[in-house]
Amino acid sequence: MKYAILSADELFISLAELKALLKRPFSYVTGIAIFDGEAKNIARRSSTIKAIGEILAISDNPKEINDALKGKCFSIKPNVIMNSDKDLFPVLYKEIVDGVKFSKKCDKLDLIFTDGVILAGIRQEERDSKSLQAHAKKPYSQSGTMDAYTSRLLVNLANPEKTILDPFAGVGSILIEASWLGYNCIGGDIDSKMIEKTKYNLKHFNYECQIIQEDISNLPIKENSVDAIVTDPPYGRSVNARDVKFDELYESLFFNSAEVLKKGGKLVFATDSKFDWRDKIKSSGLKVDSIHFIYLHKSLSRGIYVVEKT
Repeated sequence: MKYAILSADELFISLAELKALLKRPFSYVTGIAIFDGEAKNIARRSSTIKAIGEILAISDNPKEINDALKGKCFSIKPNVIMNSDKDLFPVLYKEIVDGVKFSKKCDKLDLIFTDGVILAGIRQEERDSKSLQAHAKKPYSQSGTMDAYTSRLLVNLANPEKTILDPFAGVGSILIEASWLGYNCIGGDIDSKMIEKTKYNLKHFNYECQIIQEDISNLPIKENSVDAIVTDPPYGRSVNARDVKFDELYESLFFNSAEVLKKGGKLVFATDSKFDWRDKIKSSGLKVDSIHFIYLHKSLSRGIYVVEKT
């Protein structure tokens, strides 16, 4: 049985990312998902899943946890999920590790206390934070550019088989993550300067995507040819977006997505949470699977829509 340590900052979006990548049921206690079967590369490729491992023991009785660990050697990483439990855990920890050997050379053991339950497990895989940190330092960026963590999250929520299209590529944040994850990527933008910046950023990381100059109202993409559309359209974040007619722009996105997506393909996009696009999505023939919210600052929370072509 496996466990996944989820992001404490965005628990619900972290659960959504795990669901998209795992594609099978799991149970949940605060901060931790529990499931059966293999999970290779899920933590590594994720944005919000910190680590995945194999459960050795799970119980509300510290003696049962100790029985599973006693006499063995571990590099232990204690993790108290709930702040209200921090005062209680030291007493439990002393009983749990009685007779356990400690060494950084031994297997890394997650010792997690949450919802009155203690979970002990061998960590097998971690999020590749180094790649995310590297992508955050791309040569070209600007105000309102989507960060690497959110860009990778959106790509994983779509989780396509092969091909991703971003018709509002900007400086290429989403394309960078799509390429790193191994997808065939197509990026477009109406602004030729943005296209040049995207190409430069991709080249900086030795990534390759097909880049085209296009208008969302007339995408030069074949019908039923794209597995997923993952994008961050303008929604008032910058001076360049002040004159945008948002209703027309988003209608074009929805109706063109309905044309170029394959059946079962996903449209995943970010928007200002003050907008409600559900009716327009429905009128385009697409179906809203889920909507998630990410707080950025006092003047902006992002709405993340996951939409499917049925």
